[in-house]
Amino acid sequence: MSIELKIYPVFKPNEYFWKNHWNENLGEKKWETYARIVREEIMAREGNYKLSDLSAEDKIQFKTLYRGKKYLD
Repeated sequence: MSIELKIYPVFKPNEYFWKNHWNENLGEKKWETYARIVREEIMAREGNYKLSDLSAEDKIQFKTLYRGKKYLD
């Protein structure tokens, strides 16, 4: 078994980043932009992951039902 480890530099947003990614007109806060881009453009793409917009609670409920257990609110 082998593991490939990729180390990326610390991502520090600059003016270009904010100009091209921040949806200020839609009410998006800067931290939300940063989180969205890091998640979508870096983590998901580089890790080859599929994104999901489900909440953590929805994911827990799905896993519980999938395993054949009753979900309690």
